[in-house]
Amino acid sequence: MSKARFFMLSALLLMFLDVFSQSISDSVDVLSYSIHLDEINTAEQTIQGHTVVELTSAGGVLSGSALQLKDLTVDSVLFEGNTTNFSYDGETITFEFEDEIIPGESLVFDIYYHGSPFSESWGGFHFAGEYAYNLGVGFESIPHNLGKTWFPCVDNFSDKATYEYYVSVEEPKKAVCGGILQETIPDGDKTIYHWVMENPIPTYLASVAIGEYELYEDTFEGTEADIPIQIWVRPSEIDNVAGSFVNLKSILEVFETHWGPYPFSRVGLVSTSNGAMEHATNIAYPYGTINGGTSYEWLYAHELSHMWFGDKVTCASAEEMWLNEGWAVFNELLYREGIYGDGSWEEEYRDLHKEVLHYAHTPMGDDEYYALDSVPQEVTYGTHSYDKGGLIVHTLRNYLGDEAFFPAMQGFLEEYAYQSASSEDLMNFLTSETGVDMEPFFQNWVFSPGFPHFEIDSVVQEADNFRVFVQQKSKGRNQIFDQNIVEVFFRDADWQLWSDTIIVSGSQRSKVFDVPFEPAMVMLDFEDKMADATTDENVTVDETGTISLSRASVVIEVESITDSAFLRVTHHWAAPDSLFEPVTGLRLSDYRYWSVDGIDLENMQASCRFYYNKNNYLDNTLLLNDGDEITLLYRPDQNTDWQQLDFTQIGPAMIGYLEIDNLEKGEYTLAVWEEGYTDIDDPASSTALRAYPNPAKDFVTISSVNAGLIEIFSANGQLILQKKLENPGMINWHTSGQTSGAYFIRHTNTQGKQSSQKVIIRK
Repeated sequence: MSKARFFMLSALLLMFLDVFSQSISDSVDVLSYSIHLDEINTAEQTIQGHTVVELTSAGGVLSGSALQLKDLTVDSVLFEGNTTNFSYDGETITFEFEDEIIPGESLVFDIYYHGSPFSESWGGFHFAGEYAYNLGVGFESIPHNLGKTWFPCVDNFSDKATYEYYVSVEEPKKAVCGGILQETIPDGDKTIYHWVMENPIPTYLASVAIGEYELYEDTFEGTEADIPIQIWVRPSEIDNVAGSFVNLKSILEVFETHWGPYPFSRVGLVSTSNGAMEHATNIAYPYGTINGGTSYEWLYAHELSHMWFGDKVTCASAEEMWLNEGWAVFNELLYREGIYGDGSWEEEYRDLHKEVLHYAHTPMGDDEYYALDSVPQEVTYGTHSYDKGGLIVHTLRNYLGDEAFFPAMQGFLEEYAYQSASSEDLMNFLTSETGVDMEPFFQNWVFSPGFPHFEIDSVVQEADNFRVFVQQKSKGRNQIFDQNIVEVFFRDADWQLWSDTIIVSGSQRSKVFDVPFEPAMVMLDFEDKMADATTDENVTVDETGTISLSRASVVIEVESITDSAFLRVTHHWAAPDSLFEPVTGLRLSDYRYWSVDGIDLENMQASCRFYYNKNNYLDNTLLLNDGDEITLLYRPDQNTDWQQLDFTQIGPAMIGYLEIDNLEKGEYTLAVWEEGYTDIDDPASSTALRAYPNPAKDFVTISSVNAGLIEIFSANGQLILQKKLENPGMINWHTSGQTSGAYFIRHTNTQGKQSSQKVIIRK
């Protein structure tokens, strides 16, 4: 046989065995594991033991089984006390039964093994000096489940079983596992620690840690029972425990209030060199976090919340990890809302929202837009599953409202207790429980990549009411979705707020609102209840100085202020509306723009710097060529076309600010004049239009180095003045007959090239 044919047949055989093992594994339901670690040798970094596995058929008649065990040596497999035949390839143990079993029957196998267990940079079975412990998942390994690194198992998210642990250690070491410590058994110069986990959990949540630990104990008075608290730490950390966990009970109270009774028999953490892993009742928690202060309480709050989301109810597959991690990120905010209540959690949410919109789809995140229910395993533990997932839970909470959301989620956690659930399971349960059809929400926020974007297009007064037109766009996808509940806020001249909702389906919807006062401004989602493609900054301006609005990517310099003003700047993470008529060589950003609104803005004089950056995944699709020239466009409202502004460029071509002298209400966007159209400094072809002073009161001087036609238009498009300009030339426009507002000056040179400038008239 040729080598090529041999390797081809060998590959086919391996593929067959892999499929065979997987199919057998999928048909097996493990009922219980009894894990005996007879020796954990920290010097040689080896383990030796055996695991008793009780299994049954998951459906049909079963004639064989496959269990995963990674990179260890299998010594023997016993069935009913007798050695049985098996095969092992370093990943899977496969064996067949002499007699077929049917659902309801069970078999017990005892598998003996030893060796140096697998570990990666984070997950697996680790040794750290005289300490050893496991971490149940790996970030690099695919599949991620790493229960198989220290005991034979069906290693996935859906197969759940109960556990017993018998771990033998020498004094002064102790063995800490999940569940409740039943007894310590003297065994010569060793002690066997016997732990029992009665609640069924998947293999990645099983745990062991051995070392010279000291125990900090307390009791949490839960809603249904007193729960023991056990925190096992190194001797050097024992004095820090009380300070680091001072808010532990308060956090548990917040979670019980919102999610129902604590779902396990013990609140437990154990100190490990790597960590922050939500092993059920035995959280692996890294050394440096137990420092006597509360700087890391967010981290143990995150892991504790997994006792409900991940441990009690587990995601059905790695691709839906948001059901574990997104809810834990949301709970980082929820516990702060619950125990501090100072609004800091809201600011953290807004910062997280901005970071996700900016980076989730870039190489600094997951390098693509993904739907939450189908995140590929290469980025299971990435920005989408964690941070975007947390944002969407926040959005879901506000979509349903607290009175429906929290009771419904308690019902979901009970319905799927100690089972696995999918995004579709959650959608269907919430629909049934609340009476709200949740499919539109899940299609928009969970089953589709990217984000929706909402903006007020216009507001029209109809008798004593106001019709608000809302436009829907998208970020990171081409679809728009229906049944979006968007809150519309109205604010009057005295800064009073009133709100109502509009249901936005399709690209545009309108609704007439019976507002109890004369609105001075209208805003969407003022309280940031949904994670759409906008980030907002709201500022009360009552003194001069610099205002840096990082979430909006602008810096405002307030030069004068009388009384006070309310300013709202929105950074839109979507493409701006196009020019009414395309201008050759002028290309608008396809990624972002700004809107500015407020009350009493006439009380302040402020300049504004708009940030641009080609190298930080902001304007890399706009600033394409070295010869492109960045510019800033403005329009006072959606009924007016974009116009070029006078600005000062601060910084080089690819990163910096575009500064304008006077910030006005309206929309602003970046654009570029493409190479070949940026000849403004060439007198032979340039219009070099200037209009000053700006703002003006009685007259405006208009000049250009080229001959041509000057036209002046009002904001509604009415032609005010038309006059020829000689070369070079200047005219004075006397504005005594004009009202306050925005006007637009257009110059057309003899070659037909046009430029324009906005002028503000203030009487």
